[in-house]
Amino acid sequence: MKLRFTRDAVRDLEDLRDWLQPRSPSGHKHVVSAIRTTLRRVQEQPQSGRLTERPDIREAVEPRFGFILPYTVRGDILWVLRVYNARRHPMIWTDDDAM
Repeated sequence: MKLRFTRDAVRDLEDLRDWLQPRSPSGHKHVVSAIRTTLRRVQEQPQSGRLTERPDIREAVEPRFGFILPYTVRGDILWVLRVYNARRHPMIWTDDDAM
Protein backbone atom coordinates (compact mmCIF):
# COMPACT_ATOMS: atom_id res chain seq x y z
CA MET A 1 0.00 0.00 0.00
CA LYS A 2 1.33 3.42 -0.98
CA LEU A 3 1.57 6.17 1.62
CA ARG A 4 0.60 9.75 0.81
CA PHE A 5 0.13 12.89 2.89
CA THR A 6 -2.50 15.57 2.34
CA ARG A 7 -1.35 19.18 2.26
CA ASP A 8 -2.68 19.61 5.81
CA ALA A 9 -0.60 16.66 7.03
CA VAL A 10 2.51 18.01 5.31
CA ARG A 11 1.92 21.40 6.97
CA ASP A 12 1.52 19.65 10.32
CA LEU A 13 4.86 17.90 9.86
CA GLU A 14 6.54 21.14 8.78
CA ASP A 15 5.14 22.93 11.83
CA LEU A 16 6.41 20.12 14.05
CA ARG A 17 9.86 20.35 12.47
CA ASP A 18 9.96 24.15 12.71
CA TRP A 19 9.04 24.07 16.38
CA LEU A 20 10.92 21.00 17.65
CA GLN A 21 14.11 20.82 15.61
CA PRO A 22 15.62 24.11 16.90
CA ARG A 23 14.78 23.11 20.47
CA SER A 24 15.89 19.49 20.26
CA PRO A 25 17.33 18.10 17.02
CA SER A 26 17.62 14.62 18.53
CA GLY A 27 14.09 14.86 19.93
CA HIS A 28 12.82 15.72 16.47
CA LYS A 29 14.58 12.66 15.01
CA HIS A 30 13.02 10.42 17.68
CA VAL A 31 9.53 11.79 17.05
CA VAL A 32 9.82 11.40 13.27
CA SER A 33 11.13 7.86 13.71
CA ALA A 34 8.20 6.97 15.99
CA ILE A 35 5.69 8.43 13.51
CA ARG A 36 7.30 6.46 10.67
CA THR A 37 7.12 3.24 12.68
CA THR A 38 3.43 3.80 13.38
CA LEU A 39 2.70 4.51 9.72
CA ARG A 40 4.56 1.38 8.57
CA ARG A 41 2.35 -0.67 10.88
CA VAL A 42 -0.77 0.97 9.48
CA GLN A 43 0.42 0.39 5.91
CA GLU A 44 0.69 -3.31 6.70
CA GLN A 45 -2.64 -3.43 8.55
CA PRO A 46 -4.85 -0.51 7.44
CA GLN A 47 -7.80 -1.74 9.50
CA SER A 48 -5.73 -1.56 12.70
CA GLY A 49 -6.49 2.11 13.36
CA ARG A 50 -9.22 3.01 15.78
CA LEU A 51 -12.60 3.90 14.39
CA THR A 52 -13.83 7.49 14.29
CA GLU A 53 -17.23 9.09 13.86
CA ARG A 54 -16.67 8.95 10.12
CA PRO A 55 -16.72 5.43 8.68
CA ASP A 56 -14.09 6.28 6.06
CA ILE A 57 -11.53 7.63 8.55
CA ARG A 58 -9.48 5.78 11.14
CA GLU A 59 -6.86 7.02 13.57
CA ALA A 60 -3.44 5.57 14.21
CA VAL A 61 -1.99 6.40 17.60
CA GLU A 62 1.75 6.83 18.02
CA PRO A 63 2.09 5.76 21.67
CA ARG A 64 5.50 7.06 22.72
CA PHE A 65 4.96 10.77 22.02
CA GLY A 66 1.16 10.80 21.73
CA PHE A 67 0.66 11.71 18.10
CA ILE A 68 -2.67 11.05 16.40
CA LEU A 69 -2.62 10.26 12.69
CA PRO A 70 -6.08 10.25 11.10
CA TYR A 71 -6.07 8.47 7.76
CA THR A 72 -8.26 7.10 5.03
CA VAL A 73 -7.70 4.43 2.41
CA ARG A 74 -8.60 5.11 -1.20
CA GLY A 75 -7.79 2.26 -3.52
CA ASP A 76 -4.22 1.20 -2.80
CA ILE A 77 -3.28 4.53 -1.21
CA LEU A 78 -3.26 5.26 2.51
CA TRP A 79 -3.79 9.01 2.90
CA VAL A 80 -2.56 10.61 6.13
CA LEU A 81 -4.96 13.47 6.74
CA ARG A 82 -3.33 15.22 9.71
CA VAL A 83 -0.51 14.75 12.23
CA TYR A 84 -1.13 16.22 15.67
CA ASN A 85 -0.26 15.65 19.28
CA ALA A 86 -3.06 14.33 21.48
CA ARG A 87 -2.34 17.11 23.98
CA ARG A 88 -3.56 19.63 21.43
CA HIS A 89 -7.18 20.14 20.52
CA PRO A 90 -8.39 17.58 17.99
CA MET A 91 -7.91 18.71 14.44
CA ILE A 92 -10.81 19.11 12.07
CA TRP A 93 -10.63 16.72 9.15
CA THR A 94 -11.36 18.22 5.81
CA ASP A 95 -11.71 16.61 2.45
CA ASP A 96 -8.43 17.74 0.98
CA ASP A 97 -8.53 18.15 -2.77
CA ALA A 98 -4.93 16.90 -2.87
CA MET A 99 -6.15 13.31 -2.49
